[in-house]
Amino acid sequence: MTNSLVRNNGLERDLEIIEAVAAASPIPQRNGDLAQSTNREKSQISRAVSRLLDNGLLLRQGAGVIVGPRLYAIARYTFEAQLVTAARGELHGLVHKLGETVHLTVLQGLEVVTIHSESPAHGFRALSWMGVTAPSYMTSSGRVLLSGLDDDQIERIYPAKKKIEGAPPLCSTKTGEALLAEIIKIRKQGFATVIEEYEPGLVGASVPIRDFSGSIVAAINVAAPKARFESNLIASANEMKSASERITKKLTHIK
Repeated sequence: MTNSLVRNNGLERDLEIIEAVAAASPIPQRNGDLAQSTNREKSQISRAVSRLLDNGLLLRQGAGVIVGPRLYAIARYTFEAQLVTAARGELHGLVHKLGETVHLTVLQGLEVVTIHSESPAHGFRALSWMGVTAPSYMTSSGRVLLSGLDDDQIERIYPAKKKIEGAPPLCSTKTGEALLAEIIKIRKQGFATVIEEYEPGLVGASVPIRDFSGSIVAAINVAAPKARFESNLIASANEMKSASERITKKLTHIK
């Protein structure tokens, strides 16, 4: 009876759709998927989704929808704000140790987005990465974040034998099969590295940040010119792993 009454409220019905989309993240949800998960008519879902798209609370991706930029903006003042607070000091320390700009990233649909950066004196370009998205399959931080998904989820997003559209020439994960193999490797070693896969002349390393439950909620990333930083990738990853563990301990206290 309570659920029936709640669903008669327009706001609650919209929130139910948003929650269903968020629960399925990063897999885009079609109207049919949402009708099934919310036990509502497809025509009702279609009208509500259109309204939520117009308001920026959902975002169209392919034939489905994911959580929208407006909702992510709101979320920054909740968990992501806490995440930035917990991570800022550690990122600042990493900047001093590595001498490079360090980023805090999260998964948004099938892309990775930077939510905070700390920079050394020469890191004048760092602010330009704030809010910038990049495909998760070709970046070290994206692969780290994808490693928190189950294999079945990854294969649904990136079918094993299917080529990933738009993969650049130097990308090592041009198929779902290659991506899953790389993710399995990342899970074992606890970090990811890329060499010129996302951008020629650029290398990067990333490690996951876990919450109190052990789920991957963010990644720490460092990217720099290949000539300057390639030899430091593994050592940097180990430094970032230690910082990540300390951030997780801080997050444990705000569960």
